[in-house]
Amino acid sequence: MDKSSPRPGGPADSLLISPGKSSRLQEMRERAAAAQRPAPAPAPAPAGKALASDEGFSPELALARQLIDQALTNILAVLPAGKQGRLFKIRFGMEADQIKELPIEQSFKLLKIDHPQFNSRSTNMKRIGDLNYNGRQSN
Repeated sequence: MDKSSPRPGGPADSLLISPGKSSRLQEMRERAAAAQRPAPAPAPAPAGKALASDEGFSPELALARQLIDQALTNILAVLPAGKQGRLFKIRFGMEADQIKELPIEQSFKLLKIDHPQFNSRSTNMKRIGDLNYNGRQSN
């Protein structure tokens, strides 16, 4: 057996440079750690107050919009950063923006949103269930 050839478990299997001494390895570890951290979710608006973009909508529609936005944010935060759109489309069969064009009742079912004010028999859902995210009749 040749002494110059490395044996399994020998010095050739160990790192050539210690991880603490290489700035490139440190940078790669930091990028990998940042990619694995979920994106911070925006703070939800207080329950009694509507968002500025929800002005002019009924309180029920404003709450429904907030619940849809929150559900979409939570789903996208779990998916990897570079593949969110594609994985979302595979999982739900459409892009996130297309969900907002569906009737609210259908959006709630698709995103599995369960809220006591919006169950299938509530008057709030009957009132706004046929509208889309923007308050218009859906196609």
